[in-house]
Amino acid sequence: MIKLKKVIIIGVVALLSSSCNKKDEVVKPKKEHNTSRRDLVLHYHENYFKNLRKEMDRIEISLYKIKETDSQDTTKLVRMDRIVDVKKIKEFDSLFDSTRNGGYCCCPQTHYIIDLFKQKKRLKRFNVDTLRVKDKAFIFDVSYQTSYTIPLAVWNNFLTDSRLIAKK
Repeated sequence: MIKLKKVIIIGVVALLSSSCNKKDEVVKPKKEHNTSRRDLVLHYHENYFKNLRKEMDRIEISLYKIKETDSQDTTKLVRMDRIVDVKKIKEFDSLFDSTRNGGYCCCPQTHYIIDLFKQKKRLKRFNVDTLRVKDKAFIFDVSYQTSYTIPLAVWNNFLTDSRLIAKK
């Protein structure tokens, strides 16, 4: 009789312990990724700079003289130009039509600073390095999180009209 009680108790305990796990377990439906939200976020980041360029009504480009050992020295301003001409602003915008955000960048030098304005409000500031990549102008966010590369000849042609080309 004692053996029968032990077997029954062990069986009941085993049954209860296995049923407790299943009782508390909730089967959750597989969560689908919200692709529309994900696509919206990607779209925002991919088009952020493009949208800024559409909003701006003034560009200020400043050229600075820096030593090769400096990454940035904004105390030695060589020249600053304000661009308000709609045609010139569209020309600036077209410089970036075929560029993509290259993402994070490390250790560039700042030769130029580009400030984009809408009326009196500065929308964004970008720095430009013309020495980091041979034959390329490297335009990067001041936080180094975004970067764009355009041919140096194209950059210099744009600046020639604005009289901002650096003399070597």
